[in-house]
Amino acid sequence: MKIIIVGAGVVGESLCSELSEEGNDVILIEKREEVLNRIIDTNDITGLVGNGASYENLLEAGADSADVFIAVTEADELNIISCIIAKKIGAKYTIARVRNPEYSTNMRFVREELGISMMINPEAEAAKSIISKLKFPNAISVDSIFSNRANILELEITKESSLNGVMLKNLGNISSDKIIVFVVKRGDDIFIPTGNFILSENDSIYVTGTNGAITKFYNEMGYENKNIDSAMLVGGGTISHYLTERLLNNKKKVKIIESDREKAEKLSRSYPEAVVIYGEETDQEFLVSEGIKNYDAVLALTDKDEENVVISMFAKSINSGKIMIKMSRTLLLPVLDEKGLYSIIVPKKIISDIIIRVVRSKINAKGSKMNTLHRLVENRIEAIVFEVSSQSKVTSIPIKDLKVIPNLLITCILRGEEMIYPGGNDIIQEKDKVMIVTFRKAIEDIDDILM
Repeated sequence: MKIIIVGAGVVGESLCSELSEEGNDVILIEKREEVLNRIIDTNDITGLVGNGASYENLLEAGADSADVFIAVTEADELNIISCIIAKKIGAKYTIARVRNPEYSTNMRFVREELGISMMINPEAEAAKSIISKLKFPNAISVDSIFSNRANILELEITKESSLNGVMLKNLGNISSDKIIVFVVKRGDDIFIPTGNFILSENDSIYVTGTNGAITKFYNEMGYENKNIDSAMLVGGGTISHYLTERLLNNKKKVKIIESDREKAEKLSRSYPEAVVIYGEETDQEFLVSEGIKNYDAVLALTDKDEENVVISMFAKSINSGKIMIKMSRTLLLPVLDEKGLYSIIVPKKIISDIIIRVVRSKINAKGSKMNTLHRLVENRIEAIVFEVSSQSKVTSIPIKDLKVIPNLLITCILRGEEMIYPGGNDIIQEKDKVMIVTFRKAIEDIDDILM
């Protein structure tokens, strides 16, 4: 598939790497020649130096025959204009990154009237992800599947946990509702476990089930489900804008710390119910004076990764609540894991997952639709939900008779409103929504699970 990417920032570079690794023909347009050359040297892509909103540059890059055109520069207007021009000259599907909150209420109009196929907002998606994580404060990560009918939780097994030493096939003896443990991380090893797998202290497990079943399991296993009623947001950038709105709508107490007076005043005018404080975000004495240790959740959301690391480590040292941190780059993530700062938001990963799902769906336009893609455990595992088409080869055959690729699990099936945890005699039907878990990358259709 021919894919053109405009903009070699954090998201653009990540997409170049991941989409080229999946065998796509990727062309990058970037005005900074030294940045373009560095990315070309480290990835199997081609590139063009220039403005991504230039008609001549887009023609030279081949936008008229592009299957997917993605504009992810730092300028919303440039992204929108690039996509409009690309669509006009023949690009089949266009994606624009649009971050400005002022555009968020007009996205539908812009898409429909200007012909942009998809507009995506990293900060709004990050805020949505944060809200999900706050529902389960002791979970390392939280994702929604099946149109928010079910959740995926990542949990750590402590020495005192009732899961410590349990064989998975006996999980029903201690859990009153049906859930599935579908991935276990033990040190550097990752398992898609069978029923004979025994859980152990310090394991990280990925578990899924309906929202009610997951909530019940979370409480029964001894994870403290403390309500998050208050949150301190350190950094008043765009994520804080979207997050504050969601938190206030949920009747939460919000305090924002922002070192830029103009930003602080704007937030104060936009959200009079929130407390907005102008002050230095990394000044520990100042943060203590503003009550950082008294909030149920502290979120480090400045524009600088290093500052967020410092703020989070300090918050964790004096606050036993939920500590969350936004990271633009992933180099510091191993350090954070060592320090136990588990709740990490990486906007570029959220956006990359969405865009890669769209690209794979376009490749497989006639097959089973890919509804969601979640890449877990440093992208080493993929959990994918497909809506099964009438032409699929996996239908009407007992699962035990399907010849599937190694290290793959058919985790659960949503049939109408019924959640099914399939056994060997169950069959997959047309229109089922099926979640599969696999080590294999670049699965585009549910039929790809067959040998």
